[in-house]
Amino acid sequence: MMDVTILGGVKEYGRNCFILTDHTTNTRIMLDCGVRNGTPEVYPDITEDIAQSIQAVFISHTHNDHIGALPLLAEKGFKGDVWMSEASLEQLAIILPIWRQKRPDAPIDNLQFRALATQTRGKQVIITKNLSITWGYSGHMLGSVWYIFFVNQQATFFSGDLALTSPLLVTDTPLIRSFDLALIDSGHAAYTMPYKKSTKNIIALLADPLEKYLIPITISGKACDLLFSLYQLLPDRTFFIDRPLHGHLHSYLQHHENLRNERICELEAMLSSDRLQIAKNKKQPGVYLLKGKASDCTVIQTGIYKNEHSPFYKSHPDREDLQTLVRQINARNTIFFHSKERDLELILKNQTLEDVSHEKN
Repeated sequence: MMDVTILGGVKEYGRNCFILTDHTTNTRIMLDCGVRNGTPEVYPDITEDIAQSIQAVFISHTHNDHIGALPLLAEKGFKGDVWMSEASLEQLAIILPIWRQKRPDAPIDNLQFRALATQTRGKQVIITKNLSITWGYSGHMLGSVWYIFFVNQQATFFSGDLALTSPLLVTDTPLIRSFDLALIDSGHAAYTMPYKKSTKNIIALLADPLEKYLIPITISGKACDLLFSLYQLLPDRTFFIDRPLHGHLHSYLQHHENLRNERICELEAMLSSDRLQIAKNKKQPGVYLLKGKASDCTVIQTGIYKNEHSPFYKSHPDREDLQTLVRQINARNTIFFHSKERDLELILKNQTLEDVSHEKN
């Protein structure tokens, strides 16, 4: 089996960073390179020996907890290829200036950013003599992908962050179903919250059409999915968003292959509708999905799960999703990441009970 070095992301929410090593072929690659968000940010344990020993980095998507430590990797001496999807590579135009401001001395230009050609989706791509990959969309955000790595007759699955049933984005299913190793996102697997239940809970709190409601968001697949769903379910409401989110939604239309075909026309209609506006102030009644704060709005937090009635909107696999994934991704060994320690203990306990149940049946 491939050796796995965990530099972050297990027993914590964020700082996702893993190294796969096959000593027989001298293959050593990094999967994601993120930080744990906060003040200050917490970086993975990247040393000069690590940075200068890996041959390539494979990025699942451009969220900070999966990509934010790349400047540190460059500081430590990595000068190789950093692979990601075409849509993710386009998003670097916004991210690179932020990195240069945070770490002005980091030699970011030493990183060789490379895009996975869209037409290679689902196909085996040869990276080196000993390494080939297959990739597909993971449904978590625009451009997010999962990977399968083939080294020395071994297959390793890396989910990145994954959403099985995004309202807008495609989630591809791997063609092969048996792996030597799988690293699987379990970010929300300590509880169960189907999307229909989630939106029902949120809508119950958006009861008054004359009220102003604020849903705090970041630019993410979750924000886009939530906006799209609420827009469809509340035809009498006006929605207000920040200009960056509006621009990000328009970039969806430049990557039709990443979208559900049946949603493209509906997304185009939403973006051209008067019911979706750029927020200039907060005087009008409606639903505001903004990055900032507002003291004069009723605030609805969608990132905290308390019970089945919470207005929680998942952006990672919940408990039922994880069971589906484990059945689809049949692996000899599995590492669950993106869960806090207490949640991971519950996930592993539930997983063991599920295994026992299958054995009895």
